[in-house]
Amino acid sequence: MCVIKYDDLEFDHIVEFSKDATVFAAGRELSSGRIRLFLVNEATGNVYARNGRVDSWEVVCESHRYGILARLMAARNNHIPVYKINGSHEHARGSRN
Repeated sequence: MCVIKYDDLEFDHIVEFSKDATVFAAGRELSSGRIRLFLVNEATGNVYARNGRVDSWEVVCESHRYGILARLMAARNNHIPVYKINGSHEHARGSRN
């Protein structure tokens, strides 16, 4: 996985899944323009970053987790689009064979 520049992130939109208290967030590294995807479990506080190269979600270490959560809160306060779905992120993903 490419190194994520956490201090350089700006979130574009958020999707909230009500059934399992998860939040999907899409952000962009301002310096590189790379899109970064995150999944937050609001019940546990765990934050995961998408690693598209190996098709997996990787746990974000605690020191970066707080920064991501703070940036998400700031983004919500700045009125970025927040989409609310009455479902779960697993259901939205669909089944894979």
